[in-house]
Parts: sequence; structure tokens; C-alpha cells
Amino acid sequence: MEDAPDAGGMMPDWLYGGEFREALKVKKKYTSLYDGKSLEDALPGTPVATKSGECYCIESSESFCLCPIGRESARKALLSSLRLLRGIGPEKEAKLRAEGYSTIEDLLDHPVWQHKARKLIDLVDTCDARRIQEELWHWLPRSHPLNLYTTAFADASRLAVIDIETMGLFSRPIFLFGAAFVEDGKITTRQFLARDVDEEPAAIEAFCELLADRPIMSYNGRSFDVPYVNQRRWYYDMPGVIDNTHFDMLHFARRIFRDTLPDARLLTIEKHIFGEDRADDVPGAMVPEFYESYLESGNPGPLVPVVGHNRKDMITLARLFGRLCEEEHGHVSHR
Repeated sequence: MEDAPDAGGMMPDWLYGGEFREALKVKKKYTSLYDGKSLEDALPGTPVATKSGECYCIESSESFCLCPIGRESARKALLSSLRLLRGIGPEKEAKLRAEGYSTIEDLLDHPVWQHKARKLIDLVDTCDARRIQEELWHWLPRSHPLNLYTTAFADASRLAVIDIETMGLFSRPIFLFGAAFVEDGKITTRQFLARDVDEEPAAIEAFCELLADRPIMSYNGRSFDVPYVNQRRWYYDMPGVIDNTHFDMLHFARRIFRDTLPDARLLTIEKHIFGEDRADDVPGAMVPEFYESYLESGNPGPLVPVVGHNRKDMITLARLFGRLCEEEHGHVSHR
């Protein structure tokens, strides 16, 4: 007999029944496994003190290899696209190439385009990822492959891969803030947990202090994660906003996988591209229910798969970024 939804187990309208039932089994399993256990037993971590109070930090590391696009490769790719100059469309580009102008650097000798060419070359040579990114957005859709090359101008060792978990939509609290960093052959994740809703301001502060001025990478973070965190900061009258250089990989994933995968969810990419099936995963729509179950019962079990889900999303995103970089680097090498 299939498990019936327990109290509060209302299935979100869009969630498939099978996913919902499996998630309830996961919650039941972990609730049983950690019955009578403390949070520290279930999720070893350390308290973090901030000006806004205290939250809880869970940190872990594992081996990881990331080969980002190099700056010279990125420079070559960007300066090979004549259409990055305003006024050059497909026909004009074809004509210029027929005349022997293959790169923007070649246009430094052109009587009409030399000034615009110099301006763009100088911009690329600043290695300012944000300014280069904003310039490309004037002419290219955000999913265009050339936009991926702007990541080469950010310091990969400082790049923070981020993901958050919330108690729902429309201004509900955030209870888990995740950030991952790749350095020295490993990926380290730090997750700031609000052990109760009152710890949300402290978790926000700890998370934002960790990000500081780092470049960040997300999966739909431009539309969801960053605006959501900023809205919660405003709610608590906390000064400042997250306005870091930001690379959102969702744009690239949608373009690349739209004809080959059923959807662009990280879970789908993980399964079809990396050949992995997650065990005991929690659908995003049910994350609030798992956290609320923990709050109501004090049993940390339901938190365990949620923290694992958040951590795995960040690692998969870093892997996806690495895969995209490898593929684009191969294209540049053969151009």
C-alpha cells in the first residue's frame, strides 16, 4: 500500500504524484533514522555568530577538477566576432571577411571601423568581467556562447557557486544559504542554516559576508536567488544588496539542451549528461514541507536530505560549468 500524505502533506499542483509519494517516503525514512538525535549528530557543523545573531554552518569538501576557459582563449573568441561592433550585421560581417578582415584586431587598419575596434579591444584587455559582460549583453542574447567567455575574466579561485532554499515563494523566509568554492583540486561547500526562522537575519548576514565582492555563479539566480535574498535584506532593514558580477548558467543550459533533454532542471542534467541518479532527493516544491516538519517536531531527519539536495545542486552546477567550458574551449581551439 502506498503511503498516504501525512498532516501537511498537500501535493503541489504541478508536482507529479510519483515524485510526491517518493518524497514522503524519504521524509518518513529520515525522520525515523534521526529520531532522538540532535542537529549536531545529523548534520555536524559549527555555530556562527554575526551582528544579527547566530546561525549554523555546515561545511564539507571533496575532490574536484575544474578547467575554466583561459583568458587568452576568451580574448581570441571575443575578438573573432566582428558583430560585437555596433553597425556590423551579418551582411557587413561577410563583406568585411571577404575583404580580409577576420578579427576585430584586423579592423584597427580599417578607415571606418578602427576607432570602434580599438575601444572594444581596450575593454577586453581591462579583463573586467562585469564591464565586458554588460557590453556583450547590448548585442547578444544572454544564452549566446560568447557570453560564457566572460567567465574567463573572473578569478576562478574566488568564484562562489550559490543556491538557496526557502519556505515557499512570495516573501517567505529563506532557511538555507549555500555557497561553493573550487580551489586546490577540491570543491568546498558552506551552508548557513537558520535553525529556526528567527535565525534568518544571521544566516543572511553570514552568507553575504562570505560573498563580499566575489563573482558568483547560479542557476536561475538572477531571477530568483539574488532578488530573493535582497528582498529579505530589505525586510530586515539590512543595508546594501548583492550586486556582484554574476554568471547565470541557466541561460546556457536552456540553449544547449533544449532539443535533447525533457527539461533544463539540474536533476535532469545530472541524470542524462553525467549519468547519475540521486538517491533520497527532495523535489524543490517539497523543501518547505521538510523544513516545517523539522521545526514542528525538532527531529533533524527531514533536514538531512534538504541539505544534501542543496549541496548536490551546487556541485552539479560547478560540474556543468566545467563541461560547458571544456566544450567551448574545444571549439575555440579549432576555429
